[in-house]
Amino acid sequence: MIVDETADLGLAARRIAFGKLLNAGQTCVAPDYLLVQDSVKERLVSLLKQEIKAMTGDGDLLAHIVSEKHAARLHALLANEQKVWGGGIQGLRMDPAIVELNHLDSPLMQEEIFGPILPVLAVRNLDEAIQVVTSFEKPLALYLFSREKAHQKKVLDSLSFGGGCINDTVLHYSNIHLPFGGVGHSGMGSYHGKRSFDTFSHSRGILKRHPWPDIPARYLPYTALKKKLTRLILR
Repeated sequence: MIVDETADLGLAARRIAFGKLLNAGQTCVAPDYLLVQDSVKERLVSLLKQEIKAMTGDGDLLAHIVSEKHAARLHALLANEQKVWGGGIQGLRMDPAIVELNHLDSPLMQEEIFGPILPVLAVRNLDEAIQVVTSFEKPLALYLFSREKAHQKKVLDSLSFGGGCINDTVLHYSNIHLPFGGVGHSGMGSYHGKRSFDTFSHSRGILKRHPWPDIPARYLPYTALKKKLTRLILR
């Protein structure tokens, strides 16, 4: 997920929180990390905290973590991080967490989180954000928040990913008219509507010909005359 300095930060915070908190982050299209231009990072993080509080109340509105093993895994991912907001665990409930990072070596950046933890990294500009994304495998989903059309085009032209949204999160998955699927490491093929049928179908190519004409030039030996005739035909 990328947020540049032209984005509507209030709207971005609300829609990022929605995408991250859906099923407590336990969806394949949940935002896994946030790259935000450094000039607006502090403001966006503040707005994100406000939106998360407004959406979760005292925490009982958030979905359970799927198992004790997964809850322990999420808790371990936070164990050695320094700048963490939230993240408390009680049984199978986990408070949403925002983790501010200053490097890519954190365990949070090495695997799919699949939980309500959002790592946030500051970048100087869009080029740096693109460089970070390309340093990992091609993602299943990518979300860009920007009001600058040139920036939107640059991201779409520069990055390969399964699908995504501009100025929103997750909702591309719910649109049956859009193909949904990954690319490379994140998956192969797509589904939704007719594409679901196509994915599970094999397109078989068949060529049927009449016995004639049967042009001798196609058969060995390829003489100089045949070569000359073939060039005349294909010219």
